[in-house]
Amino acid sequence: MKRLLILSLCLTVIFLACGGKKEKTEGPITLTFWHTMNQEETVTLNELVQKFMDQNPDMTVQAQVVPFSDAQNKFKTVAQAGDAPDVFRAEIAWTPEFAELGFLVPLDDYVTPADLRDYLPSALRYNQYKGHIWGIPQVTDCLALLYNKRMLHQAGVKPPATMDELIQVAKKLTNPGRGQYGFFWRGDSYWLLPFIWAFGGDLIDEEDREIYINDRGAVRGLEFYIALRDDYAVVPPEVDFANDYENMLVGFKTGKYAMIFNGPWATADILSGEEFADPSNLGVTRIPEGPGGYGSPVGGHNYVITSSCQEVPSAYRFIHFLNQAEHQAELARRNNLLPTRKSAYDLPGVVDNAIIQGFRNQLEVAHNRPVIPEGGLIFVDFTPNLQAALNGSVTPQEALDATAEAWQELLQR
Repeated sequence: MKRLLILSLCLTVIFLACGGKKEKTEGPITLTFWHTMNQEETVTLNELVQKFMDQNPDMTVQAQVVPFSDAQNKFKTVAQAGDAPDVFRAEIAWTPEFAELGFLVPLDDYVTPADLRDYLPSALRYNQYKGHIWGIPQVTDCLALLYNKRMLHQAGVKPPATMDELIQVAKKLTNPGRGQYGFFWRGDSYWLLPFIWAFGGDLIDEEDREIYINDRGAVRGLEFYIALRDDYAVVPPEVDFANDYENMLVGFKTGKYAMIFNGPWATADILSGEEFADPSNLGVTRIPEGPGGYGSPVGGHNYVITSSCQEVPSAYRFIHFLNQAEHQAELARRNNLLPTRKSAYDLPGVVDNAIIQGFRNQLEVAHNRPVIPEGGLIFVDFTPNLQAALNGSVTPQEALDATAEAWQELLQR
């Protein structure tokens, strides 16, 4: 979902690829750690890693930034060879897949009841699979409605609370002659999920593994999505799937688009734009409610310990340190990342951060994706089918029927 992440070095944190499977040794302990944070987030993380090593002089952490787009497959390749890093920052949907493949160590004996109570249930859920805890939630996120307060104020409108209002507000903010549009949507199926849920659709039932993506509610959501362009003309008519994420950000930062859906990971970039030189001009609120309710996907990342690790207690000490409430708050204050600990939201710089609190409000009505081993693979076929519908080569029903068929094959592997 995020763009390619840039390799960054900081202080004494050493960026090295992990070697072969480690043998347990006496004396100083070295841990290898892969993560997928972007450049700005990595600076903060490196400082926390250095702080950990300062407080634990018997331990060295070798950290490596892995581009998010490559991380899932790269990790599976090294894990299959027994060469995985000791600690990995895994996207939430990858965790049950890696657990099913035997790549992770269960953490039932390490996570305390107090920690379980402090973690947000929606974030913790992705670490619970087949009766075990396979990781701890490092950061959570969701898509929310981001809007340009100045543009809405000048148009005399408020942020839309319903999907019908989204149309009306976006119309008043659209001026095709000036290249200005009230809203911007993407050809990425992750961005379609709010509309699927808002119109009463669903994805996959994780218990009986029944597929719902081509049911009537989901089809209505896709029909509405397309109608925003074809019937209401409130999104740009041109289609550029390869560059739509960057185009969305550039257009929002320059006042070309008044409203977008995006997550907390994008806010540091957005605040660098000319429209948001005054950060208070950025509004964050819930995605409009549809006839089926609210819809936004829960996202985020977990810290997991791999089955290659020979120093599990030390590795857990490391990830527990990174995940303390005050350290989550530091990432929140500096990078607008959403903590997974309830207690972190009451700390200075978080409790009074309007962006974070806006996303937390959205998170209260967000949807968990199915916690199944295949969960991280559902977008592989979903996105091309969505793009075919947006191009008009298939109907919404045909696009979602094809997605359901692909998911059926995926679940039967």
